[in-house]
Amino acid sequence: MLVATMLGVFVSGWPSVILVAALPEISANLHASRSTISWVVSLPMLFGAVMLPTFGRLGDLKGQRRVFLLGLTISGGAALLTALSWNAGSLILFRTISQTAGFATAPTAIALIMETFPLDARPRALGMWAFVTAAAPALGLVFGGPMVEALSWRGVFFAQGALAFLFLPFCTRWLSETKRRSNIGFDIAGGITLMLATGAILLYLDRGGSWGWTQPAALALIISAPLLILLFIRIEKRAKFPLLPTGLLANPAYSMPAISEFFSQTSSNAVFFSAPLLLQQRFGKSVAETAFLMLPLPLGMCFGAIIGGRVAARFGERRGGLIGTTSMAFSMVLFLVGYNTKSLGLITVALIVQGIANGFVRPAVASAGGAALSPEYFGVGMATMRMIALLGSTMGISVALAASTIGGFRAIYVTTLGLALLATATMTRVVSHKKLTGTPEERKAQEQTLIKEMETEAGLTTLPAFEG
Repeated sequence: MLVATMLGVFVSGWPSVILVAALPEISANLHASRSTISWVVSLPMLFGAVMLPTFGRLGDLKGQRRVFLLGLTISGGAALLTALSWNAGSLILFRTISQTAGFATAPTAIALIMETFPLDARPRALGMWAFVTAAAPALGLVFGGPMVEALSWRGVFFAQGALAFLFLPFCTRWLSETKRRSNIGFDIAGGITLMLATGAILLYLDRGGSWGWTQPAALALIISAPLLILLFIRIEKRAKFPLLPTGLLANPAYSMPAISEFFSQTSSNAVFFSAPLLLQQRFGKSVAETAFLMLPLPLGMCFGAIIGGRVAARFGERRGGLIGTTSMAFSMVLFLVGYNTKSLGLITVALIVQGIANGFVRPAVASAGGAALSPEYFGVGMATMRMIALLGSTMGISVALAASTIGGFRAIYVTTLGLALLATATMTRVVSHKKLTGTPEERKAQEQTLIKEMETEAGLTTLPAFEG
C-alpha cells in the first residue's frame, strides 16, 4: 500500500521543477511572454491550494482509494494532452487540469496511510512518503534536463502520462478502500471566492507592469481583492463545512506559524521561479545545465527537513524556525551579491542555503501549528496550513514577476529579502510547545518521541513548492 501511494505521488510531482527550468524554452517555442507562461506554474498552484481540503473531504465521502486513483488517472491523461499543447492557453489549461488532479493524490495518500498503519508505525511510513514527495522533483531535475535537451519539453509530459498509466494497475491492485462518511459537506462558495480574491491579487502583480500600476483595469483588480477577502471571511463564518475555519486563525499559537510559513514560501518560491531565468540569462546555461545547477535546492530541502526536525525537537520550534528564516534571508543576500559580481559559485551556495533554510522552516511550523490544535481539528488544521503555504508559493511567482518588471533580478532579491525578514519577525512570536525535562536519559527518550511526531506532522505538510 505504501509503495502504491508513493508511486502516485512521484508521478504527480517529478516534472514540477524541470518545468520551471524549461519555461524560457517553452515561452520561445509557443511565442508567449514570460508573464503569460508563468501561469503554467501559478494557476495549478492556486487551484490546488483551494482544492486540497475538498479532495480530502471527497475521499471521506466517496472513498480515499477511489479519489486517489481518479486523480492519478486524470493527471496522467491531462499530462499527455499537455504534451500536445499548441499554444500558451492550451498548455495552461491542460497543465492546470493535470496538476490539480495530481494534488488529489496527496490528502488521499495520507488518509490511506493513516488508516492502514497502526499509530506507532505511522511516523516512519509518513516519513518515507514525505521523502519521496521531496525527492521526486530532484530526480525530475536529474533525468528531466537531458530529456528536455533530447526530446524538448513535450517529452517530459509524455513521460509523466506514460508513467501514470504504467503505475495505475499496481495502485489499483495494492490499495484497499477506506470507510466512507456521510456527514461531509463542501464549501463551494468559499472556494470560488478565495480563488477570485487570490486571482485578483496575482493578476494585478502579473499584469500591473504592462498595463500600468494605476490604470483602471489594474486598480479594479487591486480594489476588488480586499472586498472579495471580506466576502470570503463572511462566508466562512456562516459555512457549515468551512474551507478555512476562521476560528483557527484567531489563535496566535496556530496563526503565527501559518503566517510565517506564508512569507517564507512567498520569498522562497519567488527565488525558485526566477533561478532558472537567472542561470540562463545571466550565465548563459542550457536547460540541462540549469536543471543540474538547481539540484542543490531540492536536495538541500531534504537535508534541511531532516536536521531541522531534530533541532526543533531539541531546542524548540521557535529556535528551529528562526534558524530557517534567518538563513533564508542570508541566502537572498548571497543571490544579490552573486548576481552583481556574476559569481556562479555564490549563486550555487545561495541555492544550497535556500534549500536547507526552507527545510528547517517546514518541521518547525508544522509542529508548532499542530501542537496548537485539539485532536478533532488536527486534520482540517494541517490542511489549512498546507493551503496557506501553497497560496504563499503561488504569490511568490507573481511577486517575482512584478519585482523583475520594476528593477530586474536585483529587485527580486531585495523584495525576497524583505519577505524573509517578515517571516523571521513573525517566527519570533511562534510558541515553542516542546520542552525536554528530567534526566539526560529521559530527555533523550522525549527527544526521539518528538522527532517522530514532527516527522508525522511534516509528512502532512510536505513541500508546497514542489507538490502536485
